[in-house]
Amino acid sequence: MPRPRRLLVVALGSVGLKLRAGVREALQQVLHLDVDAGPVLERPRYAFNEARRQYHTAAILRRLSALRPAAEPLPVLGLADVDLFLPDASFVLGDADRDAGAALISTARLATRDLPLLLARARVEAIHEAGHLLGLGHCEDHRCAMFLSRELAEVDRKGPGLCQGCRHALGLEH
Repeated sequence: MPRPRRLLVVALGSVGLKLRAGVREALQQVLHLDVDAGPVLERPRYAFNEARRQYHTAAILRRLSALRPAAEPLPVLGLADVDLFLPDASFVLGDADRDAGAALISTARLATRDLPLLLARARVEAIHEAGHLLGLGHCEDHRCAMFLSRELAEVDRKGPGLCQGCRHALGLEH
């Protein structure tokens, strides 16, 4: 599958303009993608699980995938402000389905009153999920954006960029 050169970013819920712009800029700088701003959608009530008080990522990814333009099926990255889960995890920071061309991150567990820190966390997690859409797996380098973070300390330890191995895998080496 050829590497996409463009990506559509969609907001779900009350994700702020500065956060959306910061994520788009990071995707452009790190992954060398042209990034289109998509629509701002309502909070994904259809994905809410009452028992868990969280939102199921698979349902959201299906809806995001449906937003892909037919003429040019761009990958879609959703930015949500809700707490996400997968059935086998108590929570997730994000999720991606490469076959569906959709990925998602949430600011719910990244939240802090420190706006620069929130922006840094959202940028690195957006790069992580978009990296999956481009074909990257998880990386063992704890400083690489593709490292799997299970807690905020791991998110904060990661850099906003990719390690040399991940850059090479995407053909971004100069």
